[in-house]
Order: sequence, then structure tokens, then C-alpha cells
Amino acid sequence: MATILVVDDHALFRLGVSTALQNAGKGYVVVGSVGSVRECYEFLETHEPPDLLLLDIILPDGSGEDIARHVRKEYPEVRILVLSAESSDEVLLNLVEADVHGFVAKDELLDELLEGVEYILSGERFFGKKTDELLKELYSDRCRRERAHAEALFSDREREVIKFCCEGFPTKVISDKLGISPRTVDAHKANIFSKLGISNTVELVRYALKHRLVKLG
Repeated sequence: MATILVVDDHALFRLGVSTALQNAGKGYVVVGSVGSVRECYEFLETHEPPDLLLLDIILPDGSGEDIARHVRKEYPEVRILVLSAESSDEVLLNLVEADVHGFVAKDELLDELLEGVEYILSGERFFGKKTDELLKELYSDRCRRERAHAEALFSDREREVIKFCCEGFPTKVISDKLGISPRTVDAHKANIFSKLGISNTVELVRYALKHRLVKLG
């Protein structure tokens, strides 16, 4: 038996989805059906967390994205499948970054939804073939844009300093490699930290790896 909480602001839609899930012959039990962010949070605070949260994006008092982030933090065992008519590039990428487990567009057939539910409850992720291909393209494009933006922040010398910092070299070694004084290396590092609003090399390494400014190994 798998328990499911349905969150959508249209009561008739919730009823239809709940009926379809419970008639699917998979042992699904819809333990709740709510229409707002507030009702969702109230349910989670007063009931056992469901196995699966079936979630719409646009709600009358907030966003399903906010619910997803909250649930991933406070109830990490709950799986999340977004079922929404909203499928813009930005929405899809935000959902991936919110670490949801799947997405099905509302204009898909019921079989797609049931397949997604089954995949996600088995521990897999499910975005459907069309959405999965689009996400790969969108994510690749975003990575390229973020890397270009990150690179534009720094001078050639600063990028060299970043590279050597990420490789674990101390200031003295970096100064020898670049043929500049340790004080100049420290000045470059301070400028880099200031631009990024960070205070140490560990944070710099995280930033550089996230934005693919360096490749280690």
C-alpha cells in the first residue's frame, strides 16, 4: 500500500485524479486532498507524511515550488511528483533544482501519470520522454550561460589564482607558479572573495566547481 496526498486548487480535478489512482489496482490510497499551500502544510503537520505528494504548481496562496522545497527539507522521505499545466523552461529547471522526483504535464494521458507514480514510488525519477529531453537541453544551456557569466567576473590572472586555489596550492606556491609576490596573490584572493561575497577558499572551490570554472582530477 502506498499513501498519496493530492494538492491542487481545482476540487473536481483532485476528485478525478484521486479516483483514478485508487482504481488503478496498485494499492494506492489517497489519504488527503487539499487545495492550497496552507492546507498542505496543515495536513503534513497533523498526519503521517504520505509516501507521495502529487503537487500542482499554481495555488491560490503560493507556489507548489515552495511546497516542494519545504517538503524536501522537512520530510525528505516523501516523494514528489508535480502534475501541472505549467511547463515553461524556467518552471521545469526550478523544479529540478528543488529536487522533485518527477513531472507530468496535465495534458498527458492518464497512463503517463500512472507510470510516473509507479516509477517514483519504486525509487526512480520520472519526467516523461518529452520533458526529459527538454530538461537535458535546458540544463546544458543554463550551465553554459552560468559559466560564461562566472568567467566574465574575473580577470585572466584571477582565474589562474582560482585554478591553483582549487588544486589546493598554498599562497607561496601560487606566487612561485605565477611569478608574483605572495602579497599580490592574497590581494587577488581578497578581490575574488569580495566579488563573490564569500570569505574562504572552501566556498571558492564550491563556487568554481558548481560553475565549472575548473576541472579537478
